[in-house]
Amino acid sequence: MASRVIHLAVAYELAARLDIKDKERFFFGHVLPDMIMGEYEYRLPAKKKTHFYTLLENGRKTYDFYRFYEDYRDKLSDMLYLGYYVHLIEDNIFRQYLYYRVGLLKRRGERELLDELYRDYHLLNPLLCERFRITLPTVPKGIEKEDIVRRFDFQINEWLDDMKGDLDERPEGELMHFTRELIDEFINECSDVIEKEINSLKENRHYLSINDYSIENYYKGELRK
Repeated sequence: MASRVIHLAVAYELAARLDIKDKERFFFGHVLPDMIMGEYEYRLPAKKKTHFYTLLENGRKTYDFYRFYEDYRDKLSDMLYLGYYVHLIEDNIFRQYLYYRVGLLKRRGERELLDELYRDYHLLNPLLCERFRITLPTVPKGIEKEDIVRRFDFQINEWLDDMKGDLDERPEGELMHFTRELIDEFINECSDVIEKEINSLKENRHYLSINDYSIENYYKGELRK
């Protein structure tokens, strides 16, 4: 999945393109699905829930933005929920880049790969923060009463405290799996696709199908559930 700073970079790009009525609420909703803390063994199953992880009938996997839409379609005029919705689409697109464009599908699930990716994320953080002037998301008033927050066990304050380091760091080193050009391409593709999806929702239809940007169910050399 994309890093929190990459997500916010897409959110800032979308806010510049679209009529986002409450940008701060949109930015917060945009990173809310990732507000899970703890050890990897806890975060992985918890994030599968917050991302509506689904195995499709054709055997492919997706973060099921259709299911989120059905559960919260009446709330998508609220920028908090719209931000959450497009986060799921972004992560689907990001996995296409990560597993197919970069070619890391067969390494999916490796802890070593996770360490390598986070190293790249930290190197990208100052570049994206400077380009988009990213700041720490503001917690909306009454957030604890929101349906989506009551549904999952988010660690909002702890996550935001942890993110402060992403905004100030200046690590040194060379990118291993990504390039700045690839991230720029990802941000542009995400923004283009999401803009079309949001415009389609205004006509009570989807631009994307549920299978778009799904990935094959490949894990440690086998196809399995």
